[in-house]
Amino acid sequence: MQQFMAMLQMWFKRPVGAALLSAIFPGLGQAAAGQRSRAAIVAIPALSVVGAFLLIAIFDRSAIFGSAVDPGWLTSLLIVDIAALIYHLWAVVDAFIAAGYSGADPRQRRRKRVPTTVAAVLGVGLILSSTVAVHAGVASMDMDFQHTINCITALTPCWVTGTLQPGETIPITSDDANISLVTDDPGDTSSPGASQGPGGSFDISKLPNIITTPDSGNWAADGQLNVLLLGIDSGNGGSRNSGLRPDSMIVLHLDIKTGKAAMIGIPRNTMCVPLPQAVAAHYAKAQNGCSGGTWPYMLNWLANDAGWNHPSYYPFLQGKDAQGNDQTYARAITATEQAIETLTGLNIDGYVMINLMGLVGLINALGGIDITVPTQVYDKPCGPAGTWESKYRVCALNPPHDGYGVPEANGSIPQQMVADAKNSNGMQTITYSSPNGYDIGFLIKAGKQHMDGDWALAYARTRIYTTDFDRIKRQQLVLKSLRSSLDPCTILPKVPDLINSLGNAVSTNMPLADAGQWAGLAQHILGNNVATVNLDPATLGVRGSQVYFTPALWAKAKSLVAHSLDNAVPASGGSGGSGGSGFSC
Repeated sequence: MQQFMAMLQMWFKRPVGAALLSAIFPGLGQAAAGQRSRAAIVAIPALSVVGAFLLIAIFDRSAIFGSAVDPGWLTSLLIVDIAALIYHLWAVVDAFIAAGYSGADPRQRRRKRVPTTVAAVLGVGLILSSTVAVHAGVASMDMDFQHTINCITALTPCWVTGTLQPGETIPITSDDANISLVTDDPGDTSSPGASQGPGGSFDISKLPNIITTPDSGNWAADGQLNVLLLGIDSGNGGSRNSGLRPDSMIVLHLDIKTGKAAMIGIPRNTMCVPLPQAVAAHYAKAQNGCSGGTWPYMLNWLANDAGWNHPSYYPFLQGKDAQGNDQTYARAITATEQAIETLTGLNIDGYVMINLMGLVGLINALGGIDITVPTQVYDKPCGPAGTWESKYRVCALNPPHDGYGVPEANGSIPQQMVADAKNSNGMQTITYSSPNGYDIGFLIKAGKQHMDGDWALAYARTRIYTTDFDRIKRQQLVLKSLRSSLDPCTILPKVPDLINSLGNAVSTNMPLADAGQWAGLAQHILGNNVATVNLDPATLGVRGSQVYFTPALWAKAKSLVAHSLDNAVPASGGSGGSGGSGFSC
């Protein structure tokens, strides 16, 4: 062993060995060649960078989060990487030359010649190529980061593929006429017209006067963080490929000082939601069973109205911005945001839009999530007697239900889900798969289990055998489980795998420069600490499958939201992380 170490030490004193050492860390090769003063000079830049990083890691870890999502800092890092590449290559070549001129007799050092053998040239060439590859990898990751940040903050999300011609509208139709398709309540008393009658009309002059977009950059000013989470079922055919129709709407309501948090679910089929004054004036007449001053259709169709059908009704984000970017999607989302701000009485700071297909990749990049399923969930075909679907269940649906529609199906997803189910200890099962791979039947048992992205999405999306309100609760559970599976300190090593997934999964108007503060808040808030409030018929005391808001129900909803943190559990340590000042490990 001693002989091997001696041979290795001798090899590192040779030009190729010294070059390799300085490729590992600039200056090591010069030191191995016996030129220690030169080694110290060569190593100064690298030591300075490492020292600065260690100081940041020890005293200000939140700066790492903030810098990682700062386009200006990333551009600077790219320039530094190019400079570092030149410096690194010079250090390698200098070590190669220094070792070539080194010798036992100082008077003979300059008489020795740098080796020019084929082996030496190939060796140093390989080392230089590897050094370039390392810096190219850093540059590629930097550019991927910048692309992802641009996607996350773009006015039109990068995952949008469908386009509309100028002036083209999106007809308001509904494939959700029966919200709980298999379990419809025969005693459903909700009906159009519920907002009418004595005392049932809204006074437009008393509606909130919201005429500007939220100041998301000043989100902590009121001591709260209120973010609208929108789940977008994008890329699943039909109207899903154009326009914007949120499948889920949840407000994350958090008190910064105490760290108490609640998730407030707003069903997508909610009717007669009161609007801000400027928009309500365009809906002053009662229609579709709703009082004047309210949105007379299902809430999730409001975005399409603001974006494409009646953009002039919404006095914000008109035309293109100063950089020439189209603001249609931003206006569509903001209109929904303002309607929910009016409904809940909260000051909504901004939105985070989550593309459910992108969520699959995000969860997979994290290695899956752990979910404790409270009640068994399943989906399978059903239809009238005589149909092939009725072999799985006889039901009155017409057209029949072919099973859970796998988004972006190409036949490979059900196969992967079958493979993943084998590792679930029987908690997840595929009970049926159509020949074309577009529809499946599945069963998810109650209990604690690990889910990858496709299984988590199936759990969050299915509703044919339950209701939309059950689905909201499952979506909230997925978000809670996602938070419980995340630790800001353990995310950092996974960031390279998360880059592309984030760009395809998330879009927001919140300032990413404050990501370190959000990480500080999130670090103290576990998923099971978050209270849940759903503005559904059961919570509001309305029998049926839909809520038609009246002034009385609106007042009740705002009261429920105002008290949503009363029974919430304070963040660990009794604070929200010093006002979200940053996270620590």
